[in-house]
Amino acid sequence: MKSYLLSTFVIFLLFSCGSSETDKLREENRALKEQLRIAQHGGDSHKYILKLRLKQSHLSLSIKKHIKDAMNAVDFEIPVDKEFYDSVEEGQEIIDNFRFGSMVLYGSFGDWEMKVKKKYVK
Repeated sequence: MKSYLLSTFVIFLLFSCGSSETDKLREENRALKEQLRIAQHGGDSHKYILKLRLKQSHLSLSIKKHIKDAMNAVDFEIPVDKEFYDSVEEGQEIIDNFRFGSMVLYGSFGDWEMKVKKKYVK
């Protein structure tokens, strides 16, 4: 008797849900799946890439130091968000920091320079 009442109650619950509630739940499920898909793929399908050049620069009359600085320059690419990508231009200097510690300890006058070498979208 208990199983009969329980099954009747379950059937009553299933049929008492109106189609509008079922449709509403299906729509919420679809929206959540879409949000999950967007989150898993990083939202925007485009990747904004900056190619940067990092190098040291010394204040010196020594050609050897200038050649060494040019040869030790490093180019690398990093993905950035769209806002930062739009805020910089090719050739723009992002960082230009004086190396104060090297001046105090070694008497070397130099700085770090980072410039945007190239911008592109994948």
